Amino acid sequence: MPSKIRKRGENTYELAVTNGYDYYNKQIVYRKTVKAANDREAKKLYYEFESSVLQGNLTQTVKIKVGDFALQWYKEYCEPRLAGSTLRNYKRCLQQRIIPAIGHIDIRVLQPFHIIPFINGLLQTSSRLDGKTEDVNGQAAMYCYRVLSSMLSIAVKWGVIPANPCEKVDPPKIQKKIISSYNIQETQGLLSALDQVPIRERMMITLALCTGMRLGELLALQWSDIDFMAETMQIVRSCQAIPHQGLSTKEPKNVSSIRCVTLPESTIQMLIQYKQWQDNEKMRTGNEWTEQGWIFSTEKGLLIHPSTLSHWFKRFLEEHELPQMPFHGLRHTSASLLLAAGAPIKNVSTRLGHSDIRTTGNIYAKSQQSADKEIAEKMDDILKSAPINPVDK
Repeated sequence: MPSKIRKRGENTYELAVTNGYDYYNKQIVYRKTVKAANDREAKKLYYEFESSVLQGNLTQTVKIKVGDFALQWYKEYCEPRLAGSTLRNYKRCLQQRIIPAIGHIDIRVLQPFHIIPFINGLLQTSSRLDGKTEDVNGQAAMYCYRVLSSMLSIAVKWGVIPANPCEKVDPPKIQKKIISSYNIQETQGLLSALDQVPIRERMMITLALCTGMRLGELLALQWSDIDFMAETMQIVRSCQAIPHQGLSTKEPKNVSSIRCVTLPESTIQMLIQYKQWQDNEKMRTGNEWTEQGWIFSTEKGLLIHPSTLSHWFKRFLEEHELPQMPFHGLRHTSASLLLAAGAPIKNVSTRLGHSDIRTTGNIYAKSQQSADKEIAEKMDDILKSAPINPVDK
């Protein structure tokens, strides 16, 4: 009789089959208690049980804590695939939210009734990590919900659990964020104030405004991305800052973010003037300049840290008594002004690099309403100008 068969009592046997190693690198043992009249029958049942195990018809019963799986998922799945900023946010969410709350639970028994109190708790003011006392708008709760759901989806894919319990939990409600952007009058005030700043910063703000580029995309531009004859610009990379690692570039946010944008003629002329200024700076700097081809660089030709520009922009608005908005507000301003002027939403969506036109529509619905009002007024003019025949009664 195989050594993995133990007689436990009269006509009772315990079967044990080993197959592979578990999450903790321990040998996986599948056990089963059966009734058998004798050793011969127990041996037959053992081989049937062994066959089921080796064919993958049975799942292991080893316990895996949510916290342990989260760390493995982050290392094996997230680190090779995600950008530095996303990794930081994921790690923060795991270490400060998910693991302290439900990390002790066996992932195989994790149920919606575990997840719902966790998500609801994130909506409480007391759960804030920044020390503020304002109500939570749901953004943090939604982010943790998405991270947890993403992790559990991979657990399903890896065969650790049969289904994702987050699919049975309603996502938290989010208060709609107010988009920070300028109207046409405020934009004109911004452009007037730019005449008083250095050419490098003036060029950066102008280019961000006329293209709707993200901050990282702007700082990762190289001169080889500009076609002065065709008056176009290729957006193919983004600058990111990784703690303890410094600055680096990566592919943009998604496939649709890799795009070609047509530039206004005035912007092309401004770029030509700016390039002449930068060439003079190279000559002045001499051997201290490191040529890397960046359109916007430090005084030594290196990448500019994203926070350097965002902090400068904040001070610039304060000094010129302009309404405060984050640097990303230039992207929203660009899109809002184009849509309000009647530009097709599909073209604006492509220019912004959105992967789905519905994203553009949802974010800039108010701007579309403004453009739609102008269209309605034009239709009113058409109707009023047309001859009206009396209606026979």
